Amino acid sequence: MNMVFMRSGKLVMGLILFGGFATSTGCYYDVQSELYPDHYCDTSNTAYTIAIQPIMQSDCALPGCHVPGGTGTGDFTTYDGLLPQVSNGAVVASIQGTGGISPMPPSGKLSDCDIRKIVLWVNAGAQNN
Repeated sequence: MNMVFMRSGKLVMGLILFGGFATSTGCYYDVQSELYPDHYCDTSNTAYTIAIQPIMQSDCALPGCHVPGGTGTGDFTTYDGLLPQVSNGAVVASIQGTGGISPMPPSGKLSDCDIRKIVLWVNAGAQNN
């Protein structure tokens, strides 16, 4: 009888351990930007006013550069001033450093995320939205 109790005790203990393991591997919901803050790039909304205009204002429309009277080609303070440079391919070539154009801005290359947002916006038709 002692032997039967030992076997059933091991069986019960095994079931408890297996049950605990099975329930501990359930679903969970993490936020990618919290898990990988340095590698997350939200490209779910690349509208001009939400994603592109802030990049242009902080990195391109700087005093003396892509502003009225600046040395940069085009006035990037407005959509209408930016559009001709988008249409002729200069913006994408500049931010990617292709076509013999030096990468902009001069203070350093845009982040890969910002480049991706601009390229997606351009490829989607560069709408004023």
